[in-house]
Amino acid sequence: MASSATRSLQENEELLYLLRDELTTFVEQDEMELAAARIELFHPADQADALEALPESIRDRLLSHLGDEDIAEILDFLEDEPRTRFVSRLDNAKLARILVCVDEVVAADIVEQLPDERVNPVLSQLANREEVSELLSLPEDVVGRWMSPDVLSLQADWTVEEAFTYLRREKPDSGEHFYLYIVDEENILQGVVSIRNFITADPQVPLRDIMVTDVIRLDITTDQEQAAERIRHYGLLALPVVEENGELVGLLRADEVLNVQVEEATEDIYLQVGLQSDASPFSPVMQAIKVRVPWLIINLVIGFFSAFIVSLFESTIAKAALLASFMPIIAGHGGNAGSQTSTLVVRGLALNEIGRRDVVTVMRKEASFGLLYGLLAGALTSGLAYWMSHDRNLSGIVFLAMSGNVMLATLGGSMIPVLLKRMNVDPALASTVWLTTLTDWIGFLLLLGLASLYLKSGL
Repeated sequence: MASSATRSLQENEELLYLLRDELTTFVEQDEMELAAARIELFHPADQADALEALPESIRDRLLSHLGDEDIAEILDFLEDEPRTRFVSRLDNAKLARILVCVDEVVAADIVEQLPDERVNPVLSQLANREEVSELLSLPEDVVGRWMSPDVLSLQADWTVEEAFTYLRREKPDSGEHFYLYIVDEENILQGVVSIRNFITADPQVPLRDIMVTDVIRLDITTDQEQAAERIRHYGLLALPVVEENGELVGLLRADEVLNVQVEEATEDIYLQVGLQSDASPFSPVMQAIKVRVPWLIINLVIGFFSAFIVSLFESTIAKAALLASFMPIIAGHGGNAGSQTSTLVVRGLALNEIGRRDVVTVMRKEASFGLLYGLLAGALTSGLAYWMSHDRNLSGIVFLAMSGNVMLATLGGSMIPVLLKRMNVDPALASTVWLTTLTDWIGFLLLLGLASLYLKSGL
């Protein structure tokens, strides 16, 4: 069988479908040894994908039959919801044996999801409980919760030859270390040496003579999103993590950054439509109702207010029924224009591309765009209105309503994320639901309000 590294995506997907069917058959026939032997042929990430698609009862029976180390490898790749549900069925002793085999970051994440009454009994049985407890003391979204504590450090006064001797003796994992970090006697970060410079240097040269002292680093309390952007910005494979006093305590790798970026992107996407970050398409129906319905009800009630606004202009619509045809166009297009702007601004804020000094520039640019495009959209829409009604006054009202709504929508799309950011609220909340609701209201008020004034004037 081809390894997962040499299979194409389509081949891998087909094999996983086949694996899921085979595992279900084996478990239902109580052929647990065959099921375990079959799944162990795959990479733990593929094992997790296959298990997530199985019925919960099948998945739990199979996981319970695997060894502690095998379960630990799978838990590292399993999504939060199935992992939490499986862990909840393990007794404390079994869970502790599994957590000893997983990365401390994963162990801390699993322990954090446990009910309060289980945390101490599980922690007390961990050989690395001090390290896990230290991670749990940090906020969930800081670098300290994602970094690897197994960072390779060398003394600044060692020669290259002494460092080689040390590395041969320690035999560090080549997959964990991309740079050699230089520290002093108190483990304070002094510099960094690239592998290339280290290998090609004279054996008798001290490390301090070939190290770069201007080290790009991260504080242990740096926000994970900012850390991810820092690694991306500098194009590095890893960054050292230090305490406030400069002590080297860990390493944040690029692969961990990818996890952070996926998590942050997922959170932003979910926030835009009122979902929690742990939502899943495989959630049980009752859990989905509990999580998703409250937000939908709020949005429904907001929609009622839109209907109330329209009802205030019932007589206006009765006298100019054609206006009803343009209400969804004006309201919807304003929302689309505003959502474009807010998406650009939210991304810019998330990647630190937009700083405090840039806010006025961005708002001025978006206001200019809104003005120019609003005039274009207004002209096109009013042209349609004139073609349908042959009424210049009605087409003029449509022009003003569309132009005004687009201009206000783009301005709001740039302002709302910035204001939310300053209030320490995730700017992603500005997108989609709230912004489009506001543009609906503004569009209705402009179109129907201007029409009412026109009818009352008797022109």
